[in-house]
Amino acid sequence: MSAATQPIGVIAKLLDLSERRVQQLSREGVIPKAERGQYDLIGSVRGYVRYLRDQAVKSQAGAPDYMAERARFIRARADLAEMDAQEKRRSLIAADQVEAAWIAVLALLRTRLLALPDRLAPQAFEQPTVGDTRNLIRAAIREVLDDLAEPDIEFKTDPDIDGLTDAEANSGKVTGGSQATTRPDDQRLGGSEPAAEL
Repeated sequence: MSAATQPIGVIAKLLDLSERRVQQLSREGVIPKAERGQYDLIGSVRGYVRYLRDQAVKSQAGAPDYMAERARFIRARADLAEMDAQEKRRSLIAADQVEAAWIAVLALLRTRLLALPDRLAPQAFEQPTVGDTRNLIRAAIREVLDDLAEPDIEFKTDPDIDGLTDAEANSGKVTGGSQATTRPDDQRLGGSEPAAEL
């Protein structure tokens, strides 16, 4: 018997396995088998060490890193706290409030632009030249755009943040996201067509 090959009992004791497990690993190709029940000593140790290393790598790949997950959780909590503070300072606006404000601005723009033909038709008819008509229309459009540069849109406020009671918060202020208010010049621009309610 060569020192390079050993019986299954020696290999099992060396690797701290049962003989049955050694046979199973041999069938799987982890431990190389020599002739007549003998096993290659160096090949068996190397094969088993490689097998254990591969198993460790597989288990680490699937296992979550506790420290990384904890850091991610703490970072997420800090981000939420910062967003909450920004919202209370009114430097952060909820996306639905921004969307509602844009809808109100665009609806007001549509109303104001659709009112222009009724207002401008008589005046355009009286203009002596095409250039004067163009200047009249251009001035009216600029007037509408200048008025809409600073629309009267209010965001829904949180009484707890602003220090208002519920009665004060609901006493006639525009709430519900946003709403454009009718301005005095809406009647002037609209002629016979009043500003649309939003």
